[in-house]
Amino acid sequence: MQILPASIRPFWFAGEEPRPGSLSGLGAFFAVCYTAGLYAAVYAPSMEGDWGWYPKLAKPAWSPGPAWNGAAWLVMYACMAVAGWRVWRLGAFRLVPFTGLGFVGQLFFQSMWSTCFYGMQSPALGLLDLLIVALIATMLWFTYRGMDQIAGWLWSAYLLWLYYLTSVNLAIWWSND
Repeated sequence: MQILPASIRPFWFAGEEPRPGSLSGLGAFFAVCYTAGLYAAVYAPSMEGDWGWYPKLAKPAWSPGPAWNGAAWLVMYACMAVAGWRVWRLGAFRLVPFTGLGFVGQLFFQSMWSTCFYGMQSPALGLLDLLIVALIATMLWFTYRGMDQIAGWLWSAYLLWLYYLTSVNLAIWWSND
């Protein structure tokens, strides 16, 4: 399926169509997403109880526990990987540069959140980072859902989780500032 007719394709389009069954591409998307997740986990509290300053913070009642948070992120990174891969297969990363740059950018800022929040012990910087992630991810959702319905639904799950975590971060910042 071509997104744009050949007559109006941008100059950077190489002309070849993506391979529909490219499982190596899917593996690459999983590798990139889970690598970002591993970086984010460096500063995140461990399940063994190494929580540092976090227990002393006032948190909202709807704040997720460590078991829920870790499990949800495993699912969310999978949703991001499959959604990104489905859009990439359509050739969108070449046709619409924001889809690729936005994907990488939101992954970068998403992984930096734990550095800002836990590493620098700053709910304010964490909130600022999440607002940047939410802006990029929302723009990607509008793009993805117009290109591939399944990618749009997968990205919707990630967005709901992201908005939920942003509300938790906002409440922590508000209560502890």
